[in-house]
Amino acid sequence: MSEYDLVCDVCTKPLEPADGVLSWSTDGATESGFQLGHTGCVPPQATERLELRRLVLPNEYLGFVAERLGRQITDPEPLRAIVWALAPFVMRHDNPAEMDTLRAASFGARPGVKPGSDAATPHDRATTERPGKLTRESHSAK
Repeated sequence: MSEYDLVCDVCTKPLEPADGVLSWSTDGATESGFQLGHTGCVPPQATERLELRRLVLPNEYLGFVAERLGRQITDPEPLRAIVWALAPFVMRHDNPAEMDTLRAASFGARPGVKPGSDAATPHDRATTERPGKLTRESHSAK
């Protein structure tokens, strides 16, 4: 296992940022039970959740950490460990999640899926052709 691998706190299997969720419980101004996990591993008592694919974006990460400041955290150690575990994903100069999100945002879509296609067939030839592209037969050679 690499030093940059995330691990699900519930099932202890490897966790990809694209498939993970950060969950915790909120009771007024008190927060507790911070856990990284697969979508299916989120504990039922968790009242809040945030997708990791968004949390590894620099602005989302900083916003999340800033929101925790001034709140009462029952047990801060799991939160501290999560912040440290996510930092390498956020601070990479070639953050793949950020690059995918920026590309997808320019189309108004979810990362990895081209506009007008579904997730099952994102590389359909009809979808990937540029609109208004002229066919070869319409070009005239002069």
